[in-house]
Amino acid sequence: MGLSPALTEILFSLLPDSSIVAVTPHCDFPTEKVKAKQVIGVMPLDIEAILKIKPDLIFTEEGMTSIEDIMRLRKMSIPVAVFSYRKVEDILNTMDSIRIWTGAGLEAKAMCDSLRAKLDSLELAYARLPKEKRPRMLSITWFDPVFAYGAETWMSDKMRLAGGQNVLAEKLEKPYPLLGREYILKLDPDIIFGGSFGKMDSSFFTLYPELRRLKAYKNKKIFPLDDNLASRPGPRFLDGIYELASHLRK
Repeated sequence: MGLSPALTEILFSLLPDSSIVAVTPHCDFPTEKVKAKQVIGVMPLDIEAILKIKPDLIFTEEGMTSIEDIMRLRKMSIPVAVFSYRKVEDILNTMDSIRIWTGAGLEAKAMCDSLRAKLDSLELAYARLPKEKRPRMLSITWFDPVFAYGAETWMSDKMRLAGGQNVLAEKLEKPYPLLGREYILKLDPDIIFGGSFGKMDSSFFTLYPELRRLKAYKNKKIFPLDDNLASRPGPRFLDGIYELASHLRK
């Protein structure tokens, strides 16, 4: 079982439904398959329920499950694998690891190989695109206070693969940094992701009216993203890249 929605998606994409014993309350895709599974609470982690279903393997993401809970499960002889994501390729490496560890068949390998080939094509398409031709993007994760995807997140890598660049190009103290208004004005992104122009104009830019001086606001380059595609490092990562790329052409 997976302890994150992204890992649940990965498991359903690679394994027979019967191999997946439970999901979390936040898992909602693939919809019908998720509905048929037992739900295990993760905040806090329901270890008693996990012990009852006795999974052979548990998969989680860095930051999703506490170190204490991971150690408790391992002491109970339940193997827990922890994955982290800094680049899109890390998603494929996770999928390959899970595929090998679980003994998934040739169909799962073919899917992983196909996704990797498509990622390689994107790398070739945009690897030589000069920096000055890449729109500078800011993807906001929270409005009050303002948090955004930093340079060392897989979202930053998705921006690169879509033909853009993260305006937060330098490594900061945290992967999802807190941004002050003056700093955002200094960054002056070409594109902002966080919601539709109308929605953000009536909320975000009403809260911070001075940010209406930004280039992205003046040119109405303010766009929403599908939250699941934006936040989940799962097998639909190409859809997330294509969604980003579609806004570059507007």
